Amino acid sequence: MDEPKQKELEEKLALAEKERDEYLNGWKRAKADLINAKKEWEEGAKGLTSFIKMEFVEEFLPVLDALDAAGESEGFSGIKKLALGILSKNGITEIEALGQKFDPAYHEAVAEGEGEAQKVIEVLQKGYTINSLVIRPAKVKIGKQL
Repeated sequence: MDEPKQKELEEKLALAEKERDEYLNGWKRAKADLINAKKEWEEGAKGLTSFIKMEFVEEFLPVLDALDAAGESEGFSGIKKLALGILSKNGITEIEALGQKFDPAYHEAVAEGEGEAQKVIEVLQKGYTINSLVIRPAKVKIGKQL
């Protein structure tokens, strides 16, 4: 093969290899972008699902409050247990407050009384979380040393 023809072929090969690398890198970037977009979409969908659940729970909590106020009769306690089971299955849990150190992220102090300072001495309205996000803080009475 003569020298100019070989040089031309080498140049074409180098150009083809350069284009191949550009296309391969572009494909890798597009694949990474697709994976990232899918992750973002899944996170957004998860957040939307939590938001929808949160709105439902906010509307449903007065029912639990009414069941708490109705007392512990057999019929009401069974309904309450059923309702709490459904909520629990969906990631909604009651905030433990009584006897706990006051935490403004989970408790709303609405009264003070005699007791250990900054400890919850009475729960006036239960609070709830959904997957660790506060839906409604517990309304509590906290201790105030006299």
